Amino acid sequence: MRARHLATAAVLALTTALLAAAPAPAQPSATAPPPDGRFTPARPAGHTEVPVEGGSARFATPPALLAALKAHGVVIANVDAQGTVTPHHDSGGISLGIKDGAVTNSGGKVGGELRFADSGIALINRRTNKVVKVTGFTVDLGQGALRARLDRGQKMTVGTFTRPGIAASIDTDAARLRMDTGVTVTAAAAAKLNAALGTTGFTGGGPLLHVRVDAALDPSVDLATALNLGHRPAPSDTGRRSTGAAGGGEPSER
Repeated sequence: MRARHLATAAVLALTTALLAAAPAPAQPSATAPPPDGRFTPARPAGHTEVPVEGGSARFATPPALLAALKAHGVVIANVDAQGTVTPHHDSGGISLGIKDGAVTNSGGKVGGELRFADSGIALINRRTNKVVKVTGFTVDLGQGALRARLDRGQKMTVGTFTRPGIAASIDTDAARLRMDTGVTVTAAAAAKLNAALGTTGFTGGGPLLHVRVDAALDPSVDLATALNLGHRPAPSDTGRRSTGAAGGGEPSER
């Protein structure tokens, strides 16, 4: 009996020693992933995509191109979302609603994309009765490209434009993106339009449209922080630093 008690005591002592030597239960990591297993990386200021919630853009045909098209019997009309062409008009401009998109700061220039409502422009050659519908407009702000679909073809780059500076294009008080820029036609688009209309009115690299954008941004976003709009040196500071560098030191105060 005494031997049995001694054996039991020895087992208890060994168990206690093993438990004391075991590592403590792991504590939850401060960087443990969320329940869905995916991290949400933090985005530095200026790299946030600000949602576009609407707005419109005015597409106007430059006077020189409009005159050249008229000389070839080509007029411009609207195309609605169902593909119906409205009666001809000669104003050379239409307005399209902005469906959605996003705006970013891309190296100090406007970046992101604007997607327009399912309507567009019709080009009609009255002499040959040929019609080309240009629909499905998107503006690739980061690439400076205007894309659209000619008739039922695949979407292509129909024109390019110079990307404006982000700070000058954002109205933080009204939460708007405003752009006013000229678009030049690509050689590929000019060739397709001329062939489809039976004309020579389009020239690659020539003017295609003048676009005036007024896009509504998400008003709940701090635009100055999200788009990094507040980190520009004041003109006076820039001039002072340039003067100091040229003279080998700080400019003297008078």
